[in-house]
Amino acid sequence: MIRSQETIDLLLKRRSLLAGSLVPPGPSQSELETILRCGTRVPDHKGLNPWRIHVVDRANQDKLHAKLPELHEGDPASLEKTNSKEAKTAPLLLIVSSKIESDKAPQSEQILSGAAVCQNIIVASAALGYRSQWLTEWFAYNSKVKALIGIPEHEEIIGFIYIGSEHEPPRERPRPELSEIVTKLEL
Repeated sequence: MIRSQETIDLLLKRRSLLAGSLVPPGPSQSELETILRCGTRVPDHKGLNPWRIHVVDRANQDKLHAKLPELHEGDPASLEKTNSKEAKTAPLLLIVSSKIESDKAPQSEQILSGAAVCQNIIVASAALGYRSQWLTEWFAYNSKVKALIGIPEHEEIIGFIYIGSEHEPPRERPRPELSEIVTKLEL
């Protein structure tokens, strides 16, 4: 059995960094390939491979963010947050979606498999020395944004994952006590 204290330490110390605080450099092409390979090593009931990953470089992020205001529907505060500095400095954006086309596995399992892809991407990025943030703002649920990106209506956007480097370490946030969230089941 292989044991890796380094992996445990990484998981215990990993922190997200706000997308608007991420700076260059981002992953190289070979590091990105490693991140993507790690990302797809997830539980996948019935081997459906329901996920898709769109890679968005800095220039295309700017174009995407410039088009968001005209696609926005709803609460003005959510648009103002999108227009702020947040999510506009990361060198790399990965958009993960799950296509729900098969009835071989429940829809929820196909979506959760896509969420596992997001988590693996975040952990692989951290293992390579990068920071990231997984966002699902209003634009993850907007059909016009899906169309702009080329994601069919029947697919669910699981996350916008911004990846880059830090210029200052992220602050720790409070974590729940295990006694507050873990229960031993006794039947």
